[in-house]
Parts: sequence; C-alpha cells; structure tokens
Amino acid sequence: MTSKRQWMIAVASAWLLTLASASYAQDFQINLGGKTLGTLSYSQSGKITRLISSMNNTPLGVFNGTFKASSRDGVSSSGKRAQDFLSVSESSRKSRQIGIVIEEGRVISTIITPETEKTQLSDPERVPIGVVDPVTAIGRLINAQGCPKPLTIYDGRRAIALTSNGSKTQDDHLICNIKYTVIAGPGHLSPLYISSVKMQLRYDMKDGAQTLTQMKLGSGLFNLILSRKD
Repeated sequence: MTSKRQWMIAVASAWLLTLASASYAQDFQINLGGKTLGTLSYSQSGKITRLISSMNNTPLGVFNGTFKASSRDGVSSSGKRAQDFLSVSESSRKSRQIGIVIEEGRVISTIITPETEKTQLSDPERVPIGVVDPVTAIGRLINAQGCPKPLTIYDGRRAIALTSNGSKTQDDHLICNIKYTVIAGPGHLSPLYISSVKMQLRYDMKDGAQTLTQMKLGSGLFNLILSRKD
C-alpha cells in the first residue's frame, strides 16, 4: 500500500468520526469504587461503527481525556473484506492518532502519530493473523448471542486475546467470564503496564432478546464497572 493511499484512508476515517447521524447509540457509565469516572458510547450507522469514551473524573485527573474511534466495513481493491479503523485519543498527558487497515483478519497497514507512540507491534508483519479492531471487538461483545466467541484485538500497539473462562445463568441473566490477556506488545496504562484482566459480561435475557447491561474488568485492586445507561 502506498503512503498516499494510507494518508487518504486516515483522512477518510477522520471524517467518519465527525459524522453526526447514528442509527442507535448504546451508552455505558464507567465507575470505579463507586465513583463515576466517565462514559462510553457505541453506535452504528450502516457499515460504520463508532466508539466514544470520555473520562472527566479520574483520581487527580491523571487519566482524564477522550477516546474516539471509528471502524468502516468495506471491500479492498483486491476484493477482500476490509476494515478501516481510526482512533484519536486526547488527554492532558498526550495525544495519539492510530490508523489501521485490516483485510480478512490480516493487518496490512498501521499508521501512528506521533511516531514515538509506536511499538514493535506497530509493524504489520509482527501482528498475529485473525485480528479485529477495538470497535469491531466491542460490537461483538454487545451484539453477542450467548457468550462471545474468542477473538484477538489489535489496536495498533498491542494484540489482546479474549478467551472464555466459563459462564452461568442466574435468573434472567447470562454471565460470561472472559480472560483478557495482552499476548504481544506492551500492557495498558503506562507505567502500570497491565497485561492481564478478568472480564465479566452480564446480559439480560428477556422476551427472547439478549442485552449487554454490565461489563466488569478487574486486575488486582483495580475493578472497573461499565453499566448500561439506556
């Protein structure tokens, strides 16, 4: 892929982030230790899905900031199914933009600005085959029927495996335990570098429909809860 095409994809994806229309937004409140830190919103309109997270109440404001991402399904010039992904993160500490093109699970392009944010996994040749971008991954968790199938996420800097760790039904709820493991690249939240997290997904099962109502992520004393607002 030429640098010109990479630039065009990044610009096009940036425009996707600014589109106002969305067929349906699913909103979650982010809590830690009973304190609301911010919100996360997932929406889809046609072949475009978006994820927006805003954190404005983290301890001492250390992790305050926004994360906006879009993923567009399409077909590459070679006729393969492809996803164009862009994420833009802004905080008081740093800003970062990542553009990724994935063709049928294979990463063919990764662009990161500034370049100092690159890792070894920013080289497409080092990325495992069979990955999805973060927006697509969240969509699979939200839209799952039964517990989500195992998947591998690539965010431009690392690869993360989500694997099943058992499930149970409780009244009208399905609870899925997921193991979240960084399998290549650095952990999350420098300088903590968290690489292993226990995830629990809670779905309401009513009137033949399955709705994700809560996501829990825990690592040591760190326990984050995302609860559906709508």
